[in-house]
Amino acid sequence: MFAFEAAARRRSFTAAAEELNISQPAVSKTIRLLEEAIGLKLFRRDHARLELTAEGVKFYRETQQAFDHLHMVLTTLRARNSKDIVHVSFSTSFVQLWLLPRLKNFKARYPDIALRIEESTRDDQDLNEENIDVSARLGDAKWRDVHSWHFVSEEVFAVCSPDYLREHGPIEKPADLLAHPLLHSEERHRARLGWREWLGHQSVPVARVKQDFVFTDALGSIEAAVLGQGIALGWKHLVYDHIKAGRLCCPLPTVYRSGQSVYIVMAAKRPPKKGAELFRQWLLEQNADASIF
Repeated sequence: MFAFEAAARRRSFTAAAEELNISQPAVSKTIRLLEEAIGLKLFRRDHARLELTAEGVKFYRETQQAFDHLHMVLTTLRARNSKDIVHVSFSTSFVQLWLLPRLKNFKARYPDIALRIEESTRDDQDLNEENIDVSARLGDAKWRDVHSWHFVSEEVFAVCSPDYLREHGPIEKPADLLAHPLLHSEERHRARLGWREWLGHQSVPVARVKQDFVFTDALGSIEAAVLGQGIALGWKHLVYDHIKAGRLCCPLPTVYRSGQSVYIVMAAKRPPKKGAELFRQWLLEQNADASIF
């Protein structure tokens, strides 16, 4: 596989041999044995320059992705074994919309704390098994495997860009939203409020909601709303910066409060790193629960 990847990338058996520090005949033989083993011709050898076949192009692309994944796994494993790095894990939307705009503040206060930030697709991570120092969960804090601290109450409301509202508004009641493109997010490993449920809580009975755009993370739907593509559901802490900056607005004052909250969590079965404690304290000092309305 290494011989194939190098030959495909360099388009030369000779160059691949030099890179791998083996002979050119060894590379050629290795590729021939690979082709025989998988029953596919990967290279065309009847030109001055080595060319990939259609099957070779696809196999090369998959090989690169596999090697990239292995590199990521090894890097992660090394980082998790480091006592000096604080390993934190949050959803992509939390990282991109809430954490990144505030990291400069954290680094200015704690320049010696190194963070490894993982964008996770799950809420149910085993923090102890996966060696995660700090994470977040939505729920009622009745978890036995973690210590938890209230971070922000779950408040969800409709958001769109001011330009979209000027062009397509006004929107006077929740039922009016059905006449607009609603931007959906459906996460595979997270249970999150969707448009159908949100409208139901506003006494708008909907058997089915049109789905023109469906994203696999709330980040996609919120950013699409910023670009004027329609109306998204916004969680208070995720859209706070966009609203304060005027990139998003609320077409309705209607808010759904679930009674649940996002909690900062840390593993209960091991003592925390000092850096993790300081990061957790910093998170809680950011006043994420500030009201928008």
